[in-house]
Amino acid sequence: MSGSQILKLPGVESPIISDQYYLAPGDRLLVTIQGSVTYSYETVVTYEGKVNISIPVGKNQQEIVDVVLVSGQTLAGAQDTLSVVMGRLFKSARVKLTLTGLRSSIVFVTGEVKNPGAYDALPVERVSQIITRAGGIAPLGTRTRIKLIRGGTVRSIVDIERFEVYGDLNANPYVQSGDVIQIPTVEGLVTVRGAVFGRGESRLSAPTTDAPDVARERTGEGIYELMPGTRVSDVITQAGGITPWADLSHSYIDRLVVGGGGERKRIPVDLRRIIFERDSTSDIDMANFDIVVVPAVDTLVYVEGEVTEPGAFPFYPGLRASHYVGQAGGPTLNGRAGSVYVMRAGVRLPSHTDPVVEPGDIVVMPRIAVKWWQDYVTIASAVAVPIASLLVTIALTSRASGQ
Repeated sequence: MSGSQILKLPGVESPIISDQYYLAPGDRLLVTIQGSVTYSYETVVTYEGKVNISIPVGKNQQEIVDVVLVSGQTLAGAQDTLSVVMGRLFKSARVKLTLTGLRSSIVFVTGEVKNPGAYDALPVERVSQIITRAGGIAPLGTRTRIKLIRGGTVRSIVDIERFEVYGDLNANPYVQSGDVIQIPTVEGLVTVRGAVFGRGESRLSAPTTDAPDVARERTGEGIYELMPGTRVSDVITQAGGITPWADLSHSYIDRLVVGGGGERKRIPVDLRRIIFERDSTSDIDMANFDIVVVPAVDTLVYVEGEVTEPGAFPFYPGLRASHYVGQAGGPTLNGRAGSVYVMRAGVRLPSHTDPVVEPGDIVVMPRIAVKWWQDYVTIASAVAVPIASLLVTIALTSRASGQ
């Protein structure tokens, strides 16, 4: 085979295993015979599910002498079947089958999908890949209760959400020719917005601001399917999880009041207890049209007072007040370096400990009250010119009067 005739194979997620792949019409095979004779030929599984049995009849010539049914057999099983047939024609003949081309099938996609219809599919493709080819699931389509119909009966319930979140391949099976993928309408919807990574229609986005730490203030928003028994923790997982800058203690659920004419109420949620303490009593059930809000904490640290470049600086875990003073260019000549203190939620922290700074803290460099030598130099420099002028004036006046 020349370099210009290199065989191009469709992408597969892993090598095909011979005792797990079932042959069907359209599969292409390389048949290699070894033993008393050695030769090979290419063939294809016919529409009847059979492959040709060919023997050499001359130089570079072969003749079809029989056909054998292999459809529905595994690649390894078909290899054994052909070995028996070839053993009748040639003494000690052994057959090796190599899959050189995959059959193309027709799969039908219906229901809440953007572009329903019939699509070509390979036997190594999964339901999610065919749905993507059909334009993806429509906004009101379920991602957890997709029906894979085969031979007129529901073969399995496909859960794309479980496949994407947990990597469960069993929730996203392979397709076969003639399969129908049916996407029903969702039973409920939940919105998650705020300091989450985002896996819905709208994912992480940075606000338009000139703040120096924009990346840390990103928020996500997405709409997710509500299943019976879904709790707060389940929805947070669907949303990709919380970000490091999430304010876990001030999260809440915005819920419609039943019979309230569109009125909504706020239900506080302590995500710290739910996620880290596994407190099931706080992990309440979600309701249709709930909005889970996860606010972001202030991710900036502010440096004020007698520093070279006061302002807002990105928060980094573990840094102390002195580190942020250094980022602000260090103290000015009037800065009292040994007395730096931190203001946190209106409370002044001790200065002698060089405290570890938290998001939203204000690091303050106070001014030296009295610095005698600099003050006297300043005063002297300020009055030196007027005194000199006065002395010159007195001298000129005395000279004039003496005359």
